[in-house]
Amino acid sequence: MNQDRNIYNGPNPSYQGNQTYMTQEPAEYMPYPPRPNNAQGGGQWGDFTGLESKEIRRVFIRKVYIILMIQLSITFGFIALFHFTPPIREYVQSQNGRWLYFASYGVFLVTYFALVCSQRAARRFPLNLILLGILTLSMSYMMGMISAYYKIESILIAVGITAVVCLGVTLFSFQTKYDFTSCFGVLFVMSLALLAFGIVCAFTYSRILYTVYAGLGAVAFSIFLAVDTQLIMGGKRHEISAEDHIFASLMLYIDIIYIFVFILSLIGNRE
Repeated sequence: MNQDRNIYNGPNPSYQGNQTYMTQEPAEYMPYPPRPNNAQGGGQWGDFTGLESKEIRRVFIRKVYIILMIQLSITFGFIALFHFTPPIREYVQSQNGRWLYFASYGVFLVTYFALVCSQRAARRFPLNLILLGILTLSMSYMMGMISAYYKIESILIAVGITAVVCLGVTLFSFQTKYDFTSCFGVLFVMSLALLAFGIVCAFTYSRILYTVYAGLGAVAFSIFLAVDTQLIMGGKRHEISAEDHIFASLMLYIDIIYIFVFILSLIGNRE
């Protein structure tokens, strides 16, 4: 019995080996590595938050396009009001109306950068709606003043072409498997090139250069519309958070308005 007890109480080499092995953390319990910056994840506008469910996405998309339709209705309502009301049309073409145009442009820039650069301003209710409303009114005044210099036929044709282009780009963005959201670098270079070309056109006063600039601008903002549409629809490399419906509607609104302006510059006849 003593011999058996000594054998039982003796050190067990195999148990010591197991004890040493069990002190190591198993691989399956290791913490998950942090997500890279280009993955779908939270943050500001560069790191977009994924839409977690189809139902949330549908509600988000519906909300974005309802806001967009209200914005476009206000803007084209201003265009019709300025064009078909002679006193207003004469005022916006006067010196005071031109100064108000530059004031509206300043208000537009302030509200635009507030919504784009501040996530708190873009998400906080009702501040986001107030800023978006001010931006829409300022842009509507500018569009009304610009349209007041063109014939009504040119405006209607530009509106029709813009509607067809935007509808086609939107449907294409829904159906295509190509991920436009992965081309932010190319889009940034394109934006800088378009800006530089616009500055050259502003100082040369060449009708040919301005026509080329308007054509390139219409194409560029059509591409921007495709990218922004895919960001809103989700399922791509980057997508917009469901909390950013104001920011999403702002992007689409700016794209459509600039497409309209460039097309009007291409085909419009001034009075």
